[in-house]
Amino acid sequence: MPIQSWAYKDDPHTRHLGPVAQDFYAAFAVGPDDKHITTVDESGVALAAIQGLNEKLTEELKRRDTENAELKARLERLERLLNARNGDD
Repeated sequence: MPIQSWAYKDDPHTRHLGPVAQDFYAAFAVGPDDKHITTVDESGVALAAIQGLNEKLTEELKRRDTENAELKARLERLERLLNARNGDD
């Protein structure tokens, strides 16, 4: 969703930053219409996005932990092999 600078028609000198109501309504279909973004809808969408990102982050961290454990085990096996070859038991 595009984030842009915009102004209300009746107050063209005050700039705002965010999505326009039409894009917000098209993306989420919440609120009274495509002319307004209510704070409760904006907050709800933001919280849902935060939860979604947190879920992705948690999954990625679990994947990395698994990968790190596998790499650590592999490194330990290689070190044991090298030590055995060099007589460093």
